[in-house]
Amino acid sequence: MRESLNKEKTVYSNNFIMARVDKTMFDLFAVKPASRWDAGFWIPKYDQTLSQITYKVASLKDLLNSPIIAPDHVRASKGEYIGKKYTCEYRTLKDLLFTGLNHVDINYCSDNAFQRLKRTQLRIGDILFAGSGIGAIGRVGIVDKVSKKSCVGDLFIIRDPKINSYYLYIFLLTIFGQLQIEKIYHGIQSAKISTSEIGEIKIALILDKIQSHIETEYKKMAAYHNKAMEAKAKGNEAGYMKNIEIAENMLRELIAKTEAVIRGERKDVI
Repeated sequence: MRESLNKEKTVYSNNFIMARVDKTMFDLFAVKPASRWDAGFWIPKYDQTLSQITYKVASLKDLLNSPIIAPDHVRASKGEYIGKKYTCEYRTLKDLLFTGLNHVDINYCSDNAFQRLKRTQLRIGDILFAGSGIGAIGRVGIVDKVSKKSCVGDLFIIRDPKINSYYLYIFLLTIFGQLQIEKIYHGIQSAKISTSEIGEIKIALILDKIQSHIETEYKKMAAYHNKAMEAKAKGNEAGYMKNIEIAENMLRELIAKTEAVIRGERKDVI
């Protein structure tokens, strides 16, 4: 017997999802890319979560002053190398820690690699986005300090947004950002996201004042992250654990407060 569950607007049979009844064929074909027929893409929880947003939204691509920079990496086939003897910082997935970028035990690459990848020279406010790999997609980091020579391997760079970079970064860490990212790659055999798909992520347009407060609160947290990195560099494991735990708790609280603002449950994060 089929039972219609109005709450999720989904038809079930023998505990299996059979069909969405809140989407017409027109709705399905209107989605880009139109080739997304994998069941996971249409799970109702994604739309239900986005429906909780009480602000206007805009696609990420429409909020950027410059295009998203696509990933590349050091290529041994081109005579490029990674090693401690080189001077160019080479940022990769391992540098995307929950509370900020890793500043200890950084990789370095050869100058010829940097010259080819110098379009990825990091700038303050750049958002690094992991777009491939099971368990890695959706990890993000924001650049708060840079060296004269740095480049990025296998990470997208979201640069020069029209909204506050720190708010955009925190939004991508909220359930509203993470579930959209999950929706994009859910059901794909090779977990990967394209530049165009990232550009379609919908961002809640909260007030500029609140965005600034999110930046302020993030930087308070980042001070503890940086203390943790300094302690780790000195081999002070106790100091590292103490400060990183404080930073993690502060960031989780900031994410939760931002989600509450977006749902209209609170007026600000402070």
